[in-house]
Amino acid sequence: MRNVMVIALVLMFVAGGCGGGDDEAVSVGSGQVPYDLAFIDAMVPHHREAIEMARAAKARGLSQSDLDVMADNIIASQQLEIDKMLEWREEWFGSRVLGPILPEVLGVPEKDLGMEHGSGEDIAGAIDVDERFAQLMIPHHMGAIAMAEVASERAQHAELQQLAAAIIQAQEMEIEIMEKHASGEHHG
Repeated sequence: MRNVMVIALVLMFVAGGCGGGDDEAVSVGSGQVPYDLAFIDAMVPHHREAIEMARAAKARGLSQSDLDVMADNIIASQQLEIDKMLEWREEWFGSRVLGPILPEVLGVPEKDLGMEHGSGEDIAGAIDVDERFAQLMIPHHMGAIAMAEVASERAQHAELQQLAAAIIQAQEMEIEIMEKHASGEHHG
């Protein structure tokens, strides 16, 4: 109950205009949702999906060393980012409990979030695990990059802006690695 009251107070604070510009919160239903809260509530499950896919690919046995190293990096780095975002969420908004994903607050259409492109189950059943992992992870990473690009401009906390920049840099590099595997080129 305490967390609900804290969130209500935060929403009232933002709705009251005490914090600054229009980019801080977007009206959803009958309340205001701060951008940073919406970003965390979307990026945490997004990262969890990436970790699930990377674990499934590793369990299935990636044959390409660059993809294997990248999967390890996704598992480690994105878990650290999840932990940090949940700490910030508790510090800034009073709770670690995630709310719904709100594309209208994120400024990224739902179809571009990259969260409908597959799961660990899709990788586990693949004939070519390397190719399938890359095919599913590329659009997933593109969704994270789309969210991070908006966050780099709209996030109110410098910590989220820095995280967004790090996500863009890491995931653009990983997409470059995966592109040659997504079409099966590595078999040539």
